[in-house]
Amino acid sequence: MTLSLAPIRKISAASAAEVCGRVALSADACAYLTPSLSPQSFLTLLDRGGHFSDAVRFLAFALPVREGVWWACMTGLAIPGATSADPDPAYSAAQDWVYDTSDERRFLCLRAAESVQSATPGAYAALAAFWSGGSMAPEGLPEVVPDPVLAPTGVAASILLAVAAGDPAGAEGFFRDAIRRGVDIGNGGDGRQPGGARSFSNRVPN
Repeated sequence: MTLSLAPIRKISAASAAEVCGRVALSADACAYLTPSLSPQSFLTLLDRGGHFSDAVRFLAFALPVREGVWWACMTGLAIPGATSADPDPAYSAAQDWVYDTSDERRFLCLRAAESVQSATPGAYAALAAFWSGGSMAPEGLPEVVPDPVLAPTGVAASILLAVAAGDPAGAEGFFRDAIRRGVDIGNGGDGRQPGGARSFSNRVPN
């Protein structure tokens, strides 16, 4: 399915260059950039050109963090082999944070990521939620604010690791599925199915 060139509603950047100023992409991907190119047009060019890793990184930095974390969860849970357990505690904590973005949930994401004890797709989804804002220091200690690049970097790492954990023969399909889930979420869908119609609101539907 070809990506639409219509604006992605939840991407606030006016141009692709604005997003690319925050994320490191390959030289091949950057060759598509022009000053007036829209985010959705740039994403479509990356998708058509088969620059899937760059497309994932770009979209992770273009989407709001809450939507990005949900995207990482929906993508990873759909790829056989991407979860460390059933249920995966890190993915579960990340999804719970999307429903309730409180500091309590954020720190539960950190604990869940640490409990996995390895750099899994779910762990990075949970860490992206933890890095979403607030302080990284425990209560009572001086505030340590996360670098704004950490959360989208975690989202991208989660999705790239999920694709890598799947059958290599299906990698292109996993990437295309992931990108379409991300676009669906960016347009207000819930991302449970690529191009689905269910809505992503203040509370994600079951």
